[in-house]
Amino acid sequence: MTAAEKLPVEYIETDGPDGPVVTLIGDNMSEAYLDDAEPSPLMTAMGRFWTRIVRTAKFGLVLALVAGYPAMVTMSHKVDSSAVVLSTATPWYSNDTGTAMTLLGRELSVAGWAGDRSWWHPQAQLTALPAWQDGITGALSEYTVLAANHAARQPGVPDTDLMAAARLLAPAQEAEATPRLNAAAEALQAYEGRLSRGLAAQPTGLAIFLDELNLYQSWSTKAQLRLRSSADRAEGWPASRQDIEALYIARAHAQVASQMMMSSMIQEPELVRTRDAREARDRAIFAWRRAATFSPLIVSSQAGTGTILSDHPAAMMYYLSEIDTATADFVDALEKQDAEVISVAETTAAE
Repeated sequence: MTAAEKLPVEYIETDGPDGPVVTLIGDNMSEAYLDDAEPSPLMTAMGRFWTRIVRTAKFGLVLALVAGYPAMVTMSHKVDSSAVVLSTATPWYSNDTGTAMTLLGRELSVAGWAGDRSWWHPQAQLTALPAWQDGITGALSEYTVLAANHAARQPGVPDTDLMAAARLLAPAQEAEATPRLNAAAEALQAYEGRLSRGLAAQPTGLAIFLDELNLYQSWSTKAQLRLRSSADRAEGWPASRQDIEALYIARAHAQVASQMMMSSMIQEPELVRTRDAREARDRAIFAWRRAATFSPLIVSSQAGTGTILSDHPAAMMYYLSEIDTATADFVDALEKQDAEVISVAETTAAE
């Protein structure tokens, strides 16, 4: 007997237009037969197993959205305050240009430019990283303006490539910053190329280095003003957006200042000649690096009212005040060493 013959139906072939007819045989089927018409235990188990899989997948999706996205936001916070080490394989004609391009390249290729991210991207939710990146490019822009004026081959005519780079580095509100910053890197590279061919001037000398130190001190002064305006207010918990931005802009300026200082002294080691100047240099570098690497896990600003949380803007203001003192001492030591050299030369001539 075939399986079809066991079915309680009758299959009737007809010649009419309706085709074959399937008719249920009788209306009095036994309940025993209906009881036997149940899903198999295997299919029941498979159904339950599939239901569990679907529920687990839904729970995992909810968990990923609730916990995974904040974790991705935290992991996308990439602030690199390490010291710049230029490659010796391809030496730069200007250490300052190489340092500036390295600092810029870190933000474009390692962290990625946070301001260019779509609204759903984890980096688009950050406050500290955009402030850090704007601080880096803003400081590099001001430094490049100074370098362009120092590199003028004719009085009052700044270097064109450096001025172009300075304009492109300046923070601006536009659709995308990455193309603009890539163009700034190309302008810096063009200056480096001209310098290698003897077609551009390279700023050197103590007077130029002192101008650079004065520029760095102005960054410290501006940072203290920004921090003071927010440190006196306990707005937001654990800190307001303004507190975080002021802190990370100060860090970025300290990063650029410390790296450009070290770059200049590596390029011109003769700038520091006396022991007092070397000691003052070390104190200044330490003060700038301490501010640049100040990285609390969670920024808090409770204006001195927090029982547990710290007042990080106030701590940064202290570091910046130490920077002012150390940098002023370094400038004084540099100026004195030239006075000592002149004094020794005059004494030798008199003898």
